[in-house]
Amino acid sequence: MRRLSTLALLGLSAMVMASDHNNIEAGRPLRFDDAYSIAYRERAFEFGLSLDSFRRRASDLGLKSEFKYGFAKNQDVAIAFEPHWRGGDRFDAGRVELSYFNGLRREIDNSPALAVRVDAGIPASNDERGIDLRFRGIATKALGQYDKLHLNLDLNMRTDSTPGERRHTVDAIVGYSTPLGYPKRFDQTLVAEFALVQGKNKGDGYTGSLGIGLRRQIDPRSVFDIGVSTDLFAGRGVERSPFRLAIGYSVGF
Repeated sequence: MRRLSTLALLGLSAMVMASDHNNIEAGRPLRFDDAYSIAYRERAFEFGLSLDSFRRRASDLGLKSEFKYGFAKNQDVAIAFEPHWRGGDRFDAGRVELSYFNGLRREIDNSPALAVRVDAGIPASNDERGIDLRFRGIATKALGQYDKLHLNLDLNMRTDSTPGERRHTVDAIVGYSTPLGYPKRFDQTLVAEFALVQGKNKGDGYTGSLGIGLRRQIDPRSVFDIGVSTDLFAGRGVERSPFRLAIGYSVGF
């Protein structure tokens, strides 16, 4: 009996500290978040590689590393670094991103789960200027037994906009997630999204993109993700990206 109790406690401990492939986070691998934070006192390292292609110039390659900590119940903070190579060979240290996430409530009856996320991008190179702020409202609603619908609404603010640039822009993302193979297995989540992004310059229109991806549980503490997306249309003055690729790996401890 004592042995069974010990095994049960060890199993429960592993589950508590596990990284959840069903917990959707922006960039892993698409743009949207769900309304749930990482577990209280959980720590996670996330690494990602992104490739963004363009019709009229060379592709951009990005590398992102992020540390996340669940410092309170339903709340986490994160710090991320995202250097990239513009046009294939021009290195840019990019920005240091500080994030705060607060899961305001769980889903209750027909009312969706709600959360807010605040990001501050601080320049890390001479090519960047000012602080970029993003305020994101998040809603997640179950559809039937397994599927989930996610809505993200963003307000973006530039503290050092130049003439011709918008100081404020708004974005909207509708996301979808569903487990694959459930109930026989529960180690993969399919994700998809449609995003509408406002151009940064005055007079620019909106860009609409479609993406699909997969999150795969490698072991109780690590998750692999991969996603692709494409711009379906681009507003006047906005450069369209026909293909984006994101690959990532997350480990919790």
